[in-house]
This record gives sequence, structure tokens and C-alpha cells, in this order.
Amino acid sequence: MVLLQYCIWDHFKELDNMEPNRSMNLAKLVAEMLSNFTLSLATLKVVNLANPVEMTQERIAHFQVLFETLLQKDDALVWNLFTRIAGLPELEILRDGIVLFIKQHVIAEDTGKALANKFKIAKKALDNTAGVLM
Repeated sequence: MVLLQYCIWDHFKELDNMEPNRSMNLAKLVAEMLSNFTLSLATLKVVNLANPVEMTQERIAHFQVLFETLLQKDDALVWNLFTRIAGLPELEILRDGIVLFIKQHVIAEDTGKALANKFKIAKKALDNTAGVLM
């Protein structure tokens, strides 16, 4: 799994130069791997989701697709995905970045407000330091 994580990190470095279709496919692949618990959201710790300088339009589009895909999963899966990184103090910056990014770039773009309810579940899960799973 470590090699897979390094490979994904290398791809994250290339997002600005990646073809849009390839970037969207990568986002969906990573979302599926997260959904199947092959990867943890901790994989995203190398990306500063809260840094407006680092978050170019290409990166924003990529991570929008990734989080939209995750938030479309059923409630229990969303809860369990985000709970996995809740109790780890070293991932506080990642948790804050995820919340900020989803608020600014996913929920703000969600006209039907369907993802807003899933975001509430994800946000509660990120605060679930007891690690209780559904």
C-alpha cells in the first residue's frame, strides 16, 4: 500500500500539467480506493487543501470531483471514511483543509444542496475522536 500511496502522491504533483480527462479519472479512481478502504483520507496529507496559492484551478477541479464522488456515497460509508482520520492529532491540518475545501469548492457549487447533508455527516465524523463506526 505504501508504494501505491507514493505513486498517487507523484500524480498529485503533476496535476497542474495533467490532461483534464486524466485528472478526473484519477480523482474518481482515488475516490473509489478511499471508498473501498484501500487508501485512507490520510493519503491527502501531502496536499494543502487550504492554501489558495497551492490550489490552482486544475487542483481545485481535481479535488472537487474526488470529494463530490465521496459525498455521493451512502451515509454510513461517508461517516466511516471521515472517521478514520478523526482521532489522529497529526492530521488536524488535513481535517481543517478538507472542511475548508469542501465548504468553498464543493458545497458552494452544489445547487441542489444534496451534498450539503452529506457534508454535515462528514464534518461530524471528522470530530468523532472516539472513532465510533457505523
